[in-house]
Amino acid sequence: MYYNPLTKEEEFHELVKEIESQSAYKRQPPPEKKYMSVPEMGRLLGLKKTDRYWMVHKNFFKTEVILGKMRVELESFEKWYANQVKYHKVTGEEPGLELKKSSYSPRDIAEMLQISENLVYEKMKKAGVEFILVDYWRRYPKKAFDKWYRSQKRYRNAEDREKVRDIVESSMAMPEMAGLLGVPRSTVYGLLNQSEILKTIEFDGRRRVTKKSFYEWYGNQDDYHIVSDEMPETVNGEDNRRIEAYRRAVLERDGHSKNIGNDVYLTVNEAAVLAGVNPATVHKWIKKGKVEAVQSSKTIRIPRQEFEGWLQGREKVEV
Repeated sequence: MYYNPLTKEEEFHELVKEIESQSAYKRQPPPEKKYMSVPEMGRLLGLKKTDRYWMVHKNFFKTEVILGKMRVELESFEKWYANQVKYHKVTGEEPGLELKKSSYSPRDIAEMLQISENLVYEKMKKAGVEFILVDYWRRYPKKAFDKWYRSQKRYRNAEDREKVRDIVESSMAMPEMAGLLGVPRSTVYGLLNQSEILKTIEFDGRRRVTKKSFYEWYGNQDDYHIVSDEMPETVNGEDNRRIEAYRRAVLERDGHSKNIGNDVYLTVNEAAVLAGVNPATVHKWIKKGKVEAVQSSKTIRIPRQEFEGWLQGREKVEV
C-alpha cells in the first residue's frame, strides 16, 4: 500500500495552489508605473504648488493629460533628473548622474587642480574652453577640459601630482647635481656623456639624473666628492666612497639616520656594500660565526674594524 507523507492540511494547500495556477482569475502582478501626478512630483522634489506647475510649464520633462488630469511621464522625469543639479529628491538620490559623467563644474575642476573657482573661470576663458549652461550654471564638457589639460603643464590632478612627486623625489636636476659636487653645470653634462652608470629621465622637457644611478656612480669613482655639509658627520666624514654613497641614499629615502652605521659599527647592508655581496650572504657569515655581530632588539650591528680586517684577510687567502 502506497503511503502519502502529506497531512490532510498540506494536501488542501497543495490543491489550492494547483487551482490558483490554472485559474483564469488568478492575481496578476501590478503593471509597471509609467506616470505620476504633479503633486507626487512636487512632494518628491520638496516643491510648493506654484513651483510644481511652473516646472511643468517649462517642459523640463514630458507630461500628458490622462482622464482630465496632468500626469508626469516617469521615464522623461528620471532622464531630466539625471542631467541637472539644481533640484534634489527628498529621498536623497543624487541628481545629475548622467551630467557628471560627461562634464565638470568649476568647483569640480577647482578641487581636482587644487586652485580657486575664480582661477578656473579665468583659465578656461583665456584658453577659450567650450562650456554649456545648465540651469544658468557653467559646466565644461570632459573632452574639452581634457584637451586643455593636456596642452598645459602647470596645473595637475591628484594622480599626476603623485607622479610628479615620485619623479622629483627619485631624481635630481642638472644644477642640483652640479651644486652637490661643487662643479660647473658643463662638467655634469660631460659626466653624463662619459658614464654608462648615470641614467637620466625626461621631465617637463628637461633631463634629470636618477638618484639611484647617481649614488651608484658616486660610489664607484674617486675624482669627485660631495661638498654639501647638510649631512651628518657619519656621512660627510666617511672615507669609503661606497659607504658614503649608500648612507646618503638611505638618508634621502628614510629622512632619518636610524638605518645607517658609523665609524665603529656597520649595518648589515653597509657590510654587504663594503664586501660587494648581498645582505643575505652577510647574515650567513654571522650565523656561521665567521663575522662578529652584536644585536640589540631587532637591530644587528657589525664591529667595523674587525669586519674590515676579516675582509682583508679573506681577500689575501683568495688571492
